Amino acid sequence: MKFFSTGSAFVATLAAIQVAHVSADVPSSCLASPVTSCTNAIKSTKTRSLSLTSWCSSVLGCVESTTTLTGDPVTITSTKVVWETYSYDYIETEETLTSEFTDVVTTWSAVTTTTLTPIWTVERFVVMTVQPRARRWDEAAHPKDLLKRAKTTSICPSAIETQACSCILTACAPVATKDARSTVREKVTETSVSIVDVPITYTNIEWAGTFTTFVEEYTETETTGVLSTHTTTIKCTPSSTNSFFYLQATDAPPVNGQYWWVAPSNPRLLRFSIEATFTPDILDATVFSLDSANRLITRHKGGTLYANIDSWGGFQLVHHLTRGEMQYRNYNYMRCEARPPSGKYPGEFKELYCLADGYFKNDVFNYCPIYLEWFNAPLVLGTSWSETAPDCFPIVFLIKPVCGGDEA
Repeated sequence: MKFFSTGSAFVATLAAIQVAHVSADVPSSCLASPVTSCTNAIKSTKTRSLSLTSWCSSVLGCVESTTTLTGDPVTITSTKVVWETYSYDYIETEETLTSEFTDVVTTWSAVTTTTLTPIWTVERFVVMTVQPRARRWDEAAHPKDLLKRAKTTSICPSAIETQACSCILTACAPVATKDARSTVREKVTETSVSIVDVPITYTNIEWAGTFTTFVEEYTETETTGVLSTHTTTIKCTPSSTNSFFYLQATDAPPVNGQYWWVAPSNPRLLRFSIEATFTPDILDATVFSLDSANRLITRHKGGTLYANIDSWGGFQLVHHLTRGEMQYRNYNYMRCEARPPSGKYPGEFKELYCLADGYFKNDVFNYCPIYLEWFNAPLVLGTSWSETAPDCFPIVFLIKPVCGGDEA
């Protein structure tokens, strides 16, 4: 089944023709036998009212005409009324109320600032123009295209056919009116205001403040370390192998030329640990050696101390603990070796290389001033040199034999 659409003007025209046909008086000429026969023949041939009207319009020479209205836009205004009510308070009675308060002042200081970056997604719209599709009746002619079909072969003799169509259609379609003016719709809001006076009771509050000053007393404890001296004698025997050595720092400007000194820091970082520090005087420097397992050790009044780091990461402070503390805390030993001189430093001294036990490959010495400030423990053994966060210096230790020569 195919559907055809017709314009509103044409439908109105057709309706007007049909109404005129029904309501008009029938002329006597339409009752003549030849005319009646022709009328019936036309109606029997044109079974659809639309087809009949179109065909007779063609026989009568009716011309479809349209008048287009142009000019200023047509304005359609709609009005909306909004009711608003305002209340105004006026003091009818007044009372006084005394209120007590305690003064508490809190000062807030920002310690951290956080910044948001919205991502705004900008939507880009691309407008594409599509050509309108041809209407069905603009294409190849269809056999049922009633409005544009050619005049069919006469059903009756020409004069009778014209008279018969005059009896079917009392008049041609009137001029159709097409409104081409644009429509502007305006919405107008009108506000109606009503005012209501509300009596209130005004409360006059008198404030009675209680100001109290509390004095908090506390004891400030200042710790001043006192270092006692215990002397250990190392004998140097000519022509005998001696494995004791000093460690002199290089490449770290704050301690260049100074010696590794194992001494209690003030205040001590950990109660069970003795930290690494530095001294410019070789007479105060710590004497180190390597045990049979290549662990870096030093003799101490409390026993042998082992150089170590904890096992929790790839950038750790260097501690010195006894064997018992090492086993109890499961810290990692530093196992070291003397490597040949690199040629970068005068004296052709061998250089210390250490690798800590454990999962992380901690084998790079760092001197970190910020850890000296925070913990009095500036020496770190890490998986790499930290140039930033924290700012550190790479540090190399030269091995200087205690007894002279290059036995280390």
